[in-house]
Amino acid sequence: MQLKMIPCPKCGNDFPEKRKELGYHVCVNCSTVKPVVGITTVEGTGDHTYNDIIIMDQDRALAIQAHADEIAGKKSFLDVIDFDTEAEEKDMYEVTQSIKDKTKAIVEGDEEEYDPFDPDKEPEGIEGIDY
Repeated sequence: MQLKMIPCPKCGNDFPEKRKELGYHVCVNCSTVKPVVGITTVEGTGDHTYNDIIIMDQDRALAIQAHADEIAGKKSFLDVIDFDTEAEEKDMYEVTQSIKDKTKAIVEGDEEEYDPFDPDKEPEGIEGIDY
């Protein structure tokens, strides 16, 4: 089945007509709607528990979590990670490549062994991972 494509009124690129039927008037790239988040919950008691998921917009989820932290007397350190940005993709590529390089060096024996009892030698970590 081939999707019928129509031009986006904002940028001119094609997007599926079904998107317009669902109430969206522009393509995904031109959309200003924020992505949704899923919050998992455990419901029920005793032997009758089950997992559920609540899907809501980012702003509402952040507000709920901030209010819950406030009630509990905790400081709220919330951050929404956007996996769609090019910067994130570049960072993930660098971390992945760093892990591959480190693993290859260890397997091939090029890696100098770390002596945990040598106070002058600092352990070298993998780029992008905080220790």
